[in-house]
Amino acid sequence: MVSIGMVGIIVFVFICCSVIMLPSVLQAEDYNNDRTRYLLLDSRIIEETENVHLTVGVVHKDLNNPLFSEDKEWEPRFDNPYCSIIYDDEEQIYKCWYSIFIKVGPEGDAIGEGIPSDKRAWTKWEEGYRDYGVCYATSKDGIHWDKPELGVIEFNGSKKNNIVIVFDHGVTVMKDLHETDPKKRYKAFHPESENSAVWFSPDGIHWSEAIDVGPIDNGDTNNNMWWDADLGKYVCITRHWGGEKTTGLYGSMGHRHVSRVESEDFLHWSEPEIIIQGLDLRRQIHDMPVVKYAGVYIGMVGLFDIEASRQWCELAWSPDSKEWHRIQPGTALIPNGPEMGDYDWGCVFAAKPLFGKDKIRIYYGANDGRFMGWRNGYLALAWLRPDGFAGYEQIAGGSNKTGTIITKPIKVITDRLCISADVVPSGYVKVIALSPWNKKLAEGRLITKTVTDAGINWKNGFTLKKLKGKNIRLKFELRDSKLYSFSFK
Repeated sequence: MVSIGMVGIIVFVFICCSVIMLPSVLQAEDYNNDRTRYLLLDSRIIEETENVHLTVGVVHKDLNNPLFSEDKEWEPRFDNPYCSIIYDDEEQIYKCWYSIFIKVGPEGDAIGEGIPSDKRAWTKWEEGYRDYGVCYATSKDGIHWDKPELGVIEFNGSKKNNIVIVFDHGVTVMKDLHETDPKKRYKAFHPESENSAVWFSPDGIHWSEAIDVGPIDNGDTNNNMWWDADLGKYVCITRHWGGEKTTGLYGSMGHRHVSRVESEDFLHWSEPEIIIQGLDLRRQIHDMPVVKYAGVYIGMVGLFDIEASRQWCELAWSPDSKEWHRIQPGTALIPNGPEMGDYDWGCVFAAKPLFGKDKIRIYYGANDGRFMGWRNGYLALAWLRPDGFAGYEQIAGGSNKTGTIITKPIKVITDRLCISADVVPSGYVKVIALSPWNKKLAEGRLITKTVTDAGINWKNGFTLKKLKGKNIRLKFELRDSKLYSFSFK
Protein backbone atom coordinates (compact mmCIF):
# COMPACT_ATOMS: atom_id res chain seq x y z
CA MET A 1 0.00 0.00 0.00
CA VAL A 2 1.37 3.41 -0.99
CA SER A 3 0.91 6.23 1.52
CA ILE A 4 -0.16 9.78 0.65
CA GLY A 5 3.30 10.96 1.67
CA MET A 6 4.97 8.52 -0.70
CA VAL A 7 2.66 9.62 -3.53
CA GLY A 8 3.75 13.18 -2.89
CA ILE A 9 7.38 12.16 -3.11
CA ILE A 10 6.77 10.29 -6.36
CA VAL A 11 4.94 13.28 -7.86
CA PHE A 12 7.69 15.64 -6.70
CA VAL A 13 10.39 13.42 -8.23
CA PHE A 14 8.43 13.13 -11.49
CA ILE A 15 7.99 16.90 -11.75
CA CYS A 16 11.67 17.50 -10.98
CA CYS A 17 12.73 14.97 -13.56
CA SER A 18 10.40 16.59 -16.09
CA VAL A 19 11.86 20.02 -15.38
CA ILE A 20 15.38 18.66 -15.70
CA MET A 21 14.67 16.77 -18.91
CA LEU A 22 12.64 19.45 -20.68
CA PRO A 23 15.52 21.82 -21.49
CA SER A 24 17.38 18.97 -23.19
CA VAL A 25 14.63 18.90 -25.79
CA LEU A 26 15.43 22.51 -26.57
CA GLN A 27 19.20 22.19 -26.43
CA ALA A 28 21.17 22.25 -29.68
CA GLU A 29 21.82 18.66 -30.71
CA ASP A 30 25.08 17.42 -32.21
CA TYR A 31 24.02 18.73 -35.62
CA ASN A 32 23.57 22.24 -34.25
CA ASN A 33 26.84 23.67 -32.95
CA ASP A 34 26.45 27.37 -33.69
CA ARG A 35 26.42 26.71 -37.42
CA THR A 36 25.42 29.55 -39.70
CA ARG A 37 24.75 27.41 -42.79
CA TYR A 38 22.78 24.20 -43.20
CA LEU A 39 22.61 22.02 -46.30
CA LEU A 40 19.29 20.25 -46.67
CA LEU A 41 21.13 17.04 -47.55
CA ASP A 42 22.10 16.80 -43.86
CA SER A 43 19.41 14.39 -42.64
CA ARG A 44 20.24 15.16 -39.00
CA ILE A 45 18.36 18.45 -39.26
CA ILE A 46 15.21 17.04 -40.89
CA GLU A 47 12.25 16.16 -38.65
CA GLU A 48 9.71 15.24 -41.31
CA THR A 49 8.96 15.61 -45.00
CA GLU A 50 5.90 15.22 -47.20
CA ASN A 51 5.75 14.89 -50.99
CA VAL A 52 9.43 15.76 -51.47
CA HIS A 53 12.58 13.79 -52.12
CA LEU A 54 16.27 14.57 -52.00
CA THR A 55 17.92 14.66 -55.43
CA VAL A 56 21.44 15.41 -56.57
CA GLY A 57 22.22 18.77 -58.12
CA VAL A 58 22.61 19.44 -61.82
CA VAL A 59 26.19 20.01 -62.94
CA HIS A 60 27.13 22.10 -65.94
CA LYS A 61 30.17 20.90 -67.85
CA ASP A 62 32.33 23.81 -68.92
CA LEU A 63 32.17 24.65 -72.61
CA ASN A 64 35.98 24.91 -72.67
CA ASN A 65 36.37 21.21 -71.83
CA PRO A 66 38.73 19.49 -72.06
CA LEU A 67 41.06 22.02 -70.43
CA PHE A 68 44.30 20.17 -71.16
CA SER A 69 45.48 16.75 -72.31
CA GLU A 70 48.54 14.53 -72.80
CA ASP A 71 50.49 16.93 -74.99
CA LYS A 72 54.05 16.65 -73.68
CA GLU A 73 56.78 14.14 -74.46
CA TRP A 74 56.82 12.98 -70.82
CA GLU A 75 53.01 12.54 -70.81
CA PRO A 76 52.48 9.44 -72.94
CA ARG A 77 49.53 8.41 -70.78
CA PHE A 78 47.53 9.99 -67.96
CA ASP A 79 45.82 6.62 -67.38
CA ASN A 80 43.45 7.54 -64.51
CA PRO A 81 44.03 11.32 -64.39
CA TYR A 82 44.03 11.86 -60.63
CA CYS A 83 44.31 15.54 -59.68
CA SER A 84 44.90 17.63 -56.57
CA ILE A 85 43.69 21.16 -57.35
CA ILE A 86 43.58 24.24 -55.13
CA TYR A 87 42.98 27.94 -55.50
CA ASP A 88 45.88 29.64 -53.73
CA ASP A 89 44.44 32.77 -52.11
CA GLU A 90 47.90 34.09 -51.27
CA GLU A 91 49.17 33.90 -54.85
CA GLN A 92 45.76 34.38 -56.54
CA ILE A 93 46.26 31.39 -58.82
CA TYR A 94 44.94 27.89 -59.42
CA LYS A 95 47.42 25.07 -58.88
CA CYS A 96 47.10 21.50 -60.13
CA TRP A 97 49.20 18.44 -59.34
CA TYR A 98 48.25 15.55 -61.62
CA SER A 99 49.41 11.94 -61.80
CA ILE A 100 50.83 10.59 -65.05
CA PHE A 101 52.66 7.63 -66.51
CA ILE A 102 56.02 9.02 -67.61
CA LYS A 103 56.77 5.86 -69.57
CA VAL A 104 54.39 3.14 -70.73
CA GLY A 105 54.52 0.05 -72.85
CA PRO A 106 52.54 -3.14 -73.35
CA GLU A 107 53.88 -6.51 -72.24
CA GLY A 108 57.12 -7.33 -74.05
CA ASP A 109 57.96 -3.82 -75.20
CA ALA A 110 61.39 -2.41 -74.57
CA ILE A 111 61.43 -0.29 -71.42
CA GLY A 112 59.84 3.09 -72.04
CA GLU A 113 59.16 2.42 -75.72
CA GLY A 114 55.44 3.11 -75.28
CA ILE A 115 52.76 3.43 -77.92
CA PRO A 116 51.83 6.69 -79.67
CA SER A 117 48.31 7.86 -78.88
CA ASP A 118 47.22 7.62 -82.53
CA LYS A 119 48.08 3.89 -82.56
CA ARG A 120 46.27 2.90 -79.36
CA ALA A 121 42.84 2.27 -80.85
CA TRP A 122 44.33 -0.57 -82.95
CA THR A 123 46.53 -2.04 -80.21
CA LYS A 124 45.56 -4.75 -77.76
CA TRP A 125 45.92 -3.27 -74.28
CA GLU A 126 48.05 -5.12 -71.78
CA GLU A 127 49.50 -3.79 -68.57
CA GLY A 128 53.26 -3.61 -68.90
CA TYR A 129 56.21 -1.51 -67.79
CA ARG A 130 55.43 1.88 -66.28
CA ASP A 131 57.20 4.84 -64.71
CA TYR A 132 55.03 7.16 -62.65
CA GLY A 133 55.20 10.84 -61.87
CA VAL A 134 53.41 13.93 -60.63
CA CYS A 135 53.26 17.03 -62.83
CA TYR A 136 52.40 20.61 -61.90
CA ALA A 137 50.26 23.13 -63.79
CA THR A 138 48.92 26.60 -63.00
CA SER A 139 46.10 28.82 -64.20
CA LYS A 140 45.03 32.40 -63.56
CA ASP A 141 41.39 31.82 -64.47
CA GLY A 142 40.99 28.08 -63.87
CA ILE A 143 40.33 27.51 -67.57
CA HIS A 144 43.59 28.14 -69.41
CA TRP A 145 46.45 26.13 -67.92
CA ASP A 146 50.22 26.42 -68.18
CA LYS A 147 52.67 23.55 -67.78
CA PRO A 148 55.83 25.45 -66.77
CA GLU A 149 59.39 24.25 -67.38
CA LEU A 150 60.46 23.86 -63.75
CA GLY A 151 63.96 22.39 -64.02
CA VAL A 152 63.37 19.92 -61.18
CA ILE A 153 63.25 16.34 -62.56
CA GLU A 154 65.29 15.08 -65.50
CA PHE A 155 63.49 13.37 -68.36
CA ASN A 156 65.39 12.08 -71.40
CA GLY A 157 68.41 14.20 -70.52
CA SER A 158 66.51 17.46 -69.92
CA LYS A 159 64.87 19.18 -66.96
CA LYS A 160 62.70 21.38 -69.17
CA ASN A 161 59.44 19.84 -67.98
CA ASN A 162 56.82 20.20 -65.26
CA ILE A 163 57.52 16.94 -63.39
CA VAL A 164 57.91 17.49 -59.63
CA ILE A 165 57.77 13.98 -58.10
CA VAL A 166 58.64 10.54 -59.43
CA PHE A 167 56.84 7.82 -57.50
CA ASP A 168 53.85 5.47 -57.68
CA HIS A 169 50.51 6.40 -59.24
CA GLY A 170 48.08 8.39 -57.08
CA VAL A 171 50.19 10.83 -55.05
CA THR A 172 47.93 13.45 -53.44
CA VAL A 173 49.03 17.01 -52.59
CA MET A 174 47.75 19.69 -50.20
CA LYS A 175 48.73 23.17 -49.07
CA ASP A 176 48.75 23.09 -45.28
CA LEU A 177 47.91 26.49 -43.78
CA HIS A 178 47.92 24.89 -40.34
CA GLU A 179 51.64 24.05 -40.62
CA THR A 180 54.04 26.35 -38.71
CA ASP A 181 57.19 25.20 -40.54
CA PRO A 182 57.33 26.99 -43.93
CA LYS A 183 59.49 24.17 -45.31
CA LYS A 184 56.51 21.85 -44.83
CA ARG A 185 53.84 24.20 -46.18
CA TYR A 186 52.98 21.71 -48.92
CA LYS A 187 52.53 18.03 -48.21
CA ALA A 188 52.26 15.00 -50.46
CA PHE A 189 51.17 11.50 -49.51
CA HIS A 190 50.92 8.10 -51.14
CA PRO A 191 49.50 5.29 -48.99
CA GLU A 192 50.49 1.82 -50.15
CA SER A 193 50.49 -1.70 -48.77
CA GLU A 194 54.28 -1.87 -48.78
CA ASN A 195 55.99 1.48 -49.36
CA SER A 196 53.79 4.37 -48.27
CA ALA A 197 55.55 7.71 -48.51
CA VAL A 198 55.18 11.38 -47.59
CA TRP A 199 56.98 14.46 -48.91
CA PHE A 200 57.32 18.08 -47.76
CA SER A 201 57.83 21.23 -49.81
CA PRO A 202 57.99 25.00 -49.25
CA ASP A 203 56.39 25.80 -52.62
CA GLY A 204 54.73 22.68 -54.03
CA ILE A 205 57.47 22.39 -56.66
CA HIS A 206 60.69 21.49 -54.88
CA TRP A 207 60.06 18.42 -52.75
CA SER A 208 61.98 16.56 -50.08
CA GLU A 209 63.05 12.98 -50.59
CA ALA A 210 60.28 10.47 -50.01
CA ILE A 211 59.92 9.53 -46.34
CA ASP A 212 58.84 5.93 -45.76
CA VAL A 213 55.89 5.80 -43.34
CA GLY A 214 55.33 2.06 -43.51
CA PRO A 215 52.53 -0.08 -44.95
CA ILE A 216 49.08 1.49 -44.94
CA ASP A 217 46.72 0.38 -47.74
CA ASN A 218 46.39 -0.23 -51.49
CA GLY A 219 46.47 3.44 -52.36
CA ASP A 220 47.25 3.57 -56.09
CA THR A 221 44.02 5.49 -56.51
CA ASN A 222 42.48 8.96 -56.41
CA ASN A 223 43.69 9.72 -52.88
CA ASN A 224 42.89 12.95 -51.07
CA MET A 225 43.70 14.45 -47.68
CA TRP A 226 43.16 17.48 -45.45
CA TRP A 227 43.93 18.92 -42.04
CA ASP A 228 40.79 18.60 -39.93
CA ALA A 229 40.81 21.37 -37.32
CA ASP A 230 37.89 19.84 -35.41
CA LEU A 231 39.74 16.54 -35.02
CA GLY A 232 43.21 18.03 -34.70
CA LYS A 233 44.42 15.45 -37.22
CA TYR A 234 45.28 14.88 -40.85
CA VAL A 235 42.78 12.67 -42.63
CA CYS A 236 43.37 10.74 -45.86
CA ILE A 237 40.73 8.93 -47.88
CA THR A 238 42.23 6.08 -49.88
CA ARG A 239 41.37 2.66 -51.32
CA HIS A 240 41.28 -0.88 -49.92
CA TRP A 241 41.08 -4.27 -51.63
CA GLY A 242 39.39 -7.23 -50.00
CA GLY A 243 36.29 -9.32 -49.53
CA GLU A 244 34.69 -11.43 -52.20
CA LYS A 245 36.63 -11.95 -55.43
CA THR A 246 35.27 -10.52 -58.66
CA THR A 247 35.89 -10.73 -62.38
CA GLY A 248 38.38 -8.63 -64.27
CA LEU A 249 42.11 -7.98 -64.25
CA TYR A 250 42.33 -7.48 -60.48
CA GLY A 251 39.46 -9.75 -59.44
CA SER A 252 41.73 -12.11 -57.52
CA MET A 253 42.43 -9.27 -55.07
CA GLY A 254 38.77 -9.08 -54.05
CA HIS A 255 36.92 -5.85 -54.70
CA ARG A 256 37.38 -2.16 -54.04
CA HIS A 257 36.36 -0.30 -50.89
CA VAL A 258 37.10 3.23 -49.73
CA SER A 259 39.14 3.44 -46.54
CA ARG A 260 40.21 6.18 -44.13
CA VAL A 261 43.41 6.81 -42.17
CA GLU A 262 44.39 9.67 -39.86
CA SER A 263 47.53 11.10 -38.28
CA GLU A 264 48.46 13.81 -35.79
CA ASP A 265 51.93 14.45 -37.24
CA PHE A 266 51.65 13.33 -40.90
CA LEU A 267 54.22 10.60 -40.24
CA HIS A 268 52.45 8.04 -38.06
CA TRP A 269 49.16 6.88 -39.55
CA SER A 270 46.31 4.84 -38.12
CA GLU A 271 45.20 1.46 -39.36
CA PRO A 272 42.88 1.83 -42.38
CA GLU A 273 39.17 1.71 -41.66
CA ILE A 274 36.69 0.85 -44.42
CA ILE A 275 34.10 3.63 -44.56
CA ILE A 276 32.05 3.02 -47.72
CA GLN A 277 31.64 0.39 -50.42
CA GLY A 278 29.42 -0.35 -53.37
CA LEU A 279 25.95 -1.83 -53.08
CA ASP A 280 27.00 -4.79 -55.21
CA LEU A 281 30.18 -6.28 -56.66
CA ARG A 282 29.59 -4.93 -60.16
CA ARG A 283 29.46 -1.26 -59.18
CA GLN A 284 32.39 -0.74 -56.85
CA ILE A 285 33.43 2.51 -55.20
CA HIS A 286 36.89 3.16 -56.59
CA ASP A 287 37.69 6.47 -54.86
CA MET A 288 36.06 9.34 -52.99
CA PRO A 289 37.56 12.83 -52.76
CA VAL A 290 36.11 14.62 -49.73
CA VAL A 291 35.56 18.26 -48.80
CA LYS A 292 34.34 19.65 -45.48
CA TYR A 293 31.68 22.31 -45.89
CA ALA A 294 28.76 23.76 -43.90
CA GLY A 295 29.13 21.34 -41.00
CA VAL A 296 29.22 18.18 -43.11
CA TYR A 297 31.65 16.20 -45.24
CA ILE A 298 30.80 15.90 -48.94
CA GLY A 299 32.08 12.84 -50.83
CA MET A 300 32.61 12.66 -54.59
CA VAL A 301 31.89 8.94 -55.03
CA GLY A 302 33.88 7.40 -57.89
CA LEU A 303 31.53 4.61 -59.03
CA PHE A 304 33.32 2.01 -61.18
CA ASP A 305 31.18 -0.40 -63.22
CA ILE A 306 33.55 -3.34 -63.68
CA GLU A 307 31.44 -4.94 -66.44
CA ALA A 308 31.00 -1.81 -68.55
CA SER A 309 34.56 -0.74 -67.59
CA ARG A 310 33.44 2.86 -67.07
CA GLN A 311 33.42 5.21 -64.08
CA TRP A 312 31.29 8.21 -63.13
CA CYS A 313 30.83 10.40 -60.06
CA GLU A 314 27.99 10.10 -57.53
CA LEU A 315 27.41 11.86 -54.19
CA ALA A 316 27.56 11.03 -50.48
CA TRP A 317 27.67 12.97 -47.22
CA SER A 318 28.91 12.30 -43.71
CA PRO A 319 28.65 13.95 -40.29
CA ASP A 320 32.17 12.86 -39.25
CA SER A 321 34.08 11.52 -42.34
CA LYS A 322 33.51 7.95 -41.06
CA GLU A 323 29.79 7.24 -41.37
CA TRP A 324 28.66 7.86 -44.94
CA HIS A 325 25.24 8.23 -46.55
CA ARG A 326 24.82 8.01 -50.31
CA ILE A 327 22.40 10.33 -52.10
CA GLN A 328 20.41 8.76 -54.93
CA PRO A 329 22.67 5.73 -55.47
CA GLY A 330 22.82 4.95 -59.16
CA THR A 331 22.30 8.59 -60.18
CA ALA A 332 25.41 10.43 -61.36
CA LEU A 333 26.37 13.86 -60.10
CA ILE A 334 28.94 14.07 -62.92
CA PRO A 335 27.81 11.68 -65.66
CA ASN A 336 29.89 10.28 -68.49
CA GLY A 337 29.68 11.85 -71.92
CA PRO A 338 26.89 10.38 -74.07
CA GLU A 339 28.94 9.34 -77.11
CA MET A 340 31.88 6.95 -77.28
CA GLY A 341 34.91 9.10 -77.97
CA ASP A 342 33.66 12.07 -75.94
CA TYR A 343 36.45 13.30 -73.68
CA ASP A 344 34.68 11.89 -70.57
CA TRP A 345 32.73 8.99 -72.09
CA GLY A 346 34.85 6.38 -70.34
CA CYS A 347 35.84 7.72 -66.93
CA VAL A 348 35.31 10.57 -64.48
CA PHE A 349 37.71 11.02 -61.54
CA ALA A 350 36.58 14.01 -59.49
CA ALA A 351 38.90 16.27 -57.52
CA LYS A 352 37.95 17.98 -54.28
CA PRO A 353 35.36 20.74 -54.98
CA LEU A 354 36.41 24.39 -54.83
CA PHE A 355 34.01 27.06 -53.57
CA GLY A 356 33.64 30.43 -55.29
CA LYS A 357 31.21 33.29 -54.78
CA ASP A 358 28.92 32.30 -57.61
CA LYS A 359 29.60 28.60 -58.20
CA ILE A 360 31.18 25.39 -56.98
CA ARG A 361 33.94 24.15 -59.27
CA ILE A 362 34.54 20.41 -59.55
CA TYR A 363 37.59 19.64 -61.63
CA TYR A 364 37.90 16.07 -62.80
CA GLY A 365 40.20 13.78 -64.69
CA ALA A 366 38.47 12.39 -67.76
CA ASN A 367 39.03 9.56 -70.24
CA ASP A 368 37.51 9.00 -73.66
CA GLY A 369 37.84 5.20 -73.49
CA ARG A 370 37.10 2.37 -71.12
CA PHE A 371 38.72 2.06 -67.70
CA MET A 372 40.52 -1.16 -68.66
CA GLY A 373 41.86 -0.18 -72.04
CA TRP A 374 43.89 2.31 -74.06
CA ARG A 375 42.39 5.76 -73.63
CA ASN A 376 43.35 9.38 -73.81
CA GLY A 377 43.30 11.47 -70.64
CA TYR A 378 42.18 15.04 -69.98
CA LEU A 379 41.50 17.62 -67.29
CA ALA A 380 37.89 18.82 -67.31
CA LEU A 381 35.64 21.07 -65.24
CA ALA A 382 32.05 20.86 -64.05
CA TRP A 383 30.31 23.39 -61.86
CA LEU A 384 27.31 23.61 -59.56
CA ARG A 385 25.26 26.52 -58.32
CA PRO A 386 26.18 27.61 -54.74
CA ASP A 387 25.19 24.93 -52.20
CA GLY A 388 23.91 22.91 -55.14
CA PHE A 389 25.18 19.43 -54.27
CA ALA A 390 21.66 18.16 -53.52
CA GLY A 391 18.27 19.56 -52.60
CA TYR A 392 14.67 18.71 -51.87
CA GLU A 393 12.06 18.99 -54.61
CA GLN A 394 8.47 17.87 -55.08
CA ILE A 395 7.69 14.30 -55.97
CA ALA A 396 4.50 15.50 -57.68
CA GLY A 397 3.84 19.02 -58.96
CA GLY A 398 0.69 21.10 -59.06
CA SER A 399 -0.73 23.93 -56.97
CA ASN A 400 -2.69 21.54 -54.74
CA LYS A 401 0.22 19.26 -54.02
CA THR A 402 3.02 21.25 -52.46
CA GLY A 403 5.98 19.64 -50.77
CA THR A 404 6.77 20.19 -47.11
CA ILE A 405 9.93 20.01 -45.00
CA ILE A 406 10.04 20.59 -41.24
CA THR A 407 13.39 20.84 -39.50
CA LYS A 408 14.42 19.81 -36.05
CA PRO A 409 15.03 22.69 -33.61
CA ILE A 410 17.70 25.01 -35.02
CA LYS A 411 19.60 27.61 -33.02
CA VAL A 412 19.00 31.17 -34.24
CA ILE A 413 22.42 32.77 -34.79
CA THR A 414 21.46 36.11 -36.34
CA ASP A 415 18.22 37.94 -37.07
CA ARG A 416 18.49 37.37 -40.84
CA LEU A 417 17.43 34.01 -42.25
CA CYS A 418 18.35 33.27 -45.89
CA ILE A 419 17.68 30.43 -48.32
CA SER A 420 19.16 29.12 -51.57
CA ALA A 421 16.76 27.54 -54.05
CA ASP A 422 15.92 27.01 -57.70
CA VAL A 423 12.42 28.27 -58.50
CA VAL A 424 10.71 28.13 -61.88
CA PRO A 425 8.22 30.91 -62.87
CA SER A 426 5.21 28.91 -61.66
CA GLY A 427 6.80 28.03 -58.33
CA TYR A 428 7.64 29.38 -54.91
CA VAL A 429 9.22 28.62 -51.55
CA LYS A 430 7.35 29.59 -48.39
CA VAL A 431 9.15 29.72 -45.04
CA ILE A 432 7.29 29.44 -41.74
CA ALA A 433 8.96 29.87 -38.34
CA LEU A 434 7.73 27.47 -35.66
CA SER A 435 8.41 27.10 -31.97
CA PRO A 436 10.15 23.88 -30.86
CA TRP A 437 6.59 22.65 -30.07
CA ASN A 438 5.42 23.40 -33.65
CA LYS A 439 3.48 26.54 -32.76
CA LYS A 440 3.44 28.97 -35.68
CA LEU A 441 5.46 32.10 -34.96
CA ALA A 442 5.59 33.83 -38.33
CA GLU A 443 5.27 33.39 -42.07
CA GLY A 444 7.68 34.72 -44.66
CA ARG A 445 6.77 36.35 -47.95
CA LEU A 446 7.01 33.98 -50.91
CA ILE A 447 10.30 33.45 -52.72
CA THR A 448 9.26 33.27 -56.39
CA LYS A 449 12.56 33.15 -58.26
CA THR A 450 15.89 31.33 -58.15
CA VAL A 451 17.97 32.76 -55.32
CA THR A 452 21.25 32.37 -53.46
CA ASP A 453 21.29 33.40 -49.79
CA ALA A 454 18.14 35.48 -50.23
CA GLY A 455 16.85 37.00 -46.99
CA ILE A 456 13.37 36.10 -45.78
CA ASN A 457 11.01 39.05 -45.35
CA TRP A 458 8.62 38.20 -42.56
CA LYS A 459 4.99 39.28 -42.58
CA ASN A 460 3.47 41.56 -39.92
CA GLY A 461 6.82 43.02 -38.90
CA PHE A 462 8.10 39.81 -37.32
CA THR A 463 11.83 39.65 -36.54
CA LEU A 464 14.20 36.99 -35.24
CA LYS A 465 16.06 39.48 -33.03
CA LYS A 466 14.41 38.40 -29.79
CA LEU A 467 15.01 34.73 -30.65
CA LYS A 468 18.79 34.96 -31.11
CA GLY A 469 20.44 32.13 -29.20
CA LYS A 470 17.17 30.22 -28.93
CA ASN A 471 15.84 27.31 -30.96
CA ILE A 472 13.12 27.35 -33.59
CA ARG A 473 11.90 24.95 -36.23
CA LEU A 474 11.60 25.94 -39.86
CA LYS A 475 8.84 24.74 -42.13
CA PHE A 476 9.41 25.00 -45.88
CA GLU A 477 6.61 24.65 -48.40
CA LEU A 478 7.77 24.00 -51.98
CA ARG A 479 5.98 24.31 -55.25
CA ASP A 480 7.91 23.73 -58.50
CA SER A 481 11.16 24.51 -56.73
CA LYS A 482 14.24 22.88 -55.27
CA LEU A 483 15.61 23.91 -51.88
CA TYR A 484 19.33 23.46 -51.20
CA SER A 485 20.19 25.31 -48.00
CA PHE A 486 19.31 27.90 -45.41
CA SER A 487 21.66 30.15 -43.48
CA PHE A 488 21.93 32.93 -40.94
CA LYS A 489 23.71 36.00 -42.31
